[in-house]
Amino acid sequence: MRIRAAMILLFPLAAFAQTPPPEVDQALRARVTEFFQYHVEGNFRKAFELVAEDTKDYYFATEKIRFKTFKILDISYSEGFTDAIVNLTGEREMKMRYDFPVVTVPVPMKTTWKIENGKWCWYEHNRSSWITAMGPSDLGALAPRAPTAGSSPGTQSSSPDLSPQAMAARASQILQQSAVDKSELILPLDKPSTQQVIFHNGQQGSIKLALADGAKPAGLTAELDKSDVNANSNAVVTVRYQPPADLAAGVVPANFTLRLVMEPFSVQFPITVKFGSPATPARQ
Repeated sequence: MRIRAAMILLFPLAAFAQTPPPEVDQALRARVTEFFQYHVEGNFRKAFELVAEDTKDYYFATEKIRFKTFKILDISYSEGFTDAIVNLTGEREMKMRYDFPVVTVPVPMKTTWKIENGKWCWYEHNRSSWITAMGPSDLGALAPRAPTAGSSPGTQSSSPDLSPQAMAARASQILQQSAVDKSELILPLDKPSTQQVIFHNGQQGSIKLALADGAKPAGLTAELDKSDVNANSNAVVTVRYQPPADLAAGVVPANFTLRLVMEPFSVQFPITVKFGSPATPARQ
């Protein structure tokens, strides 16, 4: 019984352990090399042409990563040599925090390929096999295109707009899914106070947060409750003010801007801190 169970578990692996004809292997390696070379060059428009039809929308909405290098490690073929799993390793530059230097990190990749219209094409096999180190973006953020002449209302073109302007607009829409609930705080000048700003991660993958370093007014502190924020989760920035004992009467500290930085996008969320007039005593 155990032997039979083991054979069942190993069957999918055996199905992708075929030895291909040399011309099949050469054709796939050439397509994989071409696809990832476009990711080295940043030519994602050309890479899009090597994506299978059922994965084009997914690829279009996923964050594109420019690699410094890549290398094919091994390839497993299905029976009939119409599908393949290609394992690669790559290198990309990444900046983990606003105040950290850029570093080169290794990126292991497990990619799936199939023959479509006589050519090998990259396709998404499942959500756990991504081309990038980040998860998929929100496909709902893609706005429908205007119908072309002769098309019925409610339909959209089968080919997405890949102009630089359209790509920038889509990227902006995706990044706008993350936000802070307020961008300005007003603290009373003459008494201790605490206020909070809530950041929401609207991305479909985890991100890192950091407060950019900078000189703060005397008595002001800011603290982030977490640096790793999961998809669709929140983080809290707590801002505290303790009026300095030596603060001269009538002196109002200058406005100060906190900068919350979301990585790996290097997007900043400014939070302006202002100091109001002395608090009005409560009526007896």
